[in-house]
Amino acid sequence: MRVWFSILALCLAGSSAPGAKVLVWDHDGGQTFADPEGRGAVGTERAVINALAANGVANVERKFVLPYNLAGFDAVFVLCGFWPYDGRLSYTEQQILEDYLSRDGGNLYVEGTEVGRRYGQATLFRKFGAGFADDGRTMKEGNVDVAEGIGRWAGIRFEYYSYRSDKPDAYVDELTATAGEVTVRSSRAGNRSNARVVVYEAEGEPGYRVIVSSLIFGALADGKRKKKDLMAKYVAFFEITGKSNNMGIAPASLGRVRALFR
Repeated sequence: MRVWFSILALCLAGSSAPGAKVLVWDHDGGQTFADPEGRGAVGTERAVINALAANGVANVERKFVLPYNLAGFDAVFVLCGFWPYDGRLSYTEQQILEDYLSRDGGNLYVEGTEVGRRYGQATLFRKFGAGFADDGRTMKEGNVDVAEGIGRWAGIRFEYYSYRSDKPDAYVDELTATAGEVTVRSSRAGNRSNARVVVYEAEGEPGYRVIVSSLIFGALADGKRKKKDLMAKYVAFFEITGKSNNMGIAPASLGRVRALFR
């Protein structure tokens, strides 16, 4: 009986949730780049927050310092920016993100042109179902001309506005899929790989989901497809559309519910 009361309490607590609660960790060091839609110099967070809102995810907290406990967030977006700043993660920050995945069963998006080179051998990166293949080319040589979806995200296609003109196209890491799946690649072949976005869903208790992107989301130019369309793929993959985990319950709470049945 105590088990069922515990479950009921969690469900009731979640039923009044205003929607998925998302953290955007703005860790790009204040970097800006030319906005594809002509709004001047923008940071990496702007397009992400706008696209989340366009998909009905309005309960977003933007922070410049990573909280120690992420259990209350249905999804966490980590924006590490681009070369030369490349948003380095301290050991403590890596551990916080690891705990969010392994302990809380969270949904994690990590973006940065250098995250593969910096952390490809780190324990955290091994949880992403992705690997690091190459550091990419200089901006003058060019890396990403067009970003196109493949597999489950086939049909998504964007011009990369920064191609050979702005720093989001400098040293864009080339990724591989280990346990995960490549969902976005550059049309131009890389040195070793043209994979730029990898998604991974880890099974187990608790399971977790990760999207790792070496592309800067905000550098994608709206055309036939809009950035909100790609964000819709992210939101659907994380299952945060409209309400929290389809139940209004934070990931950590779901983990406790699962634990009651072990």
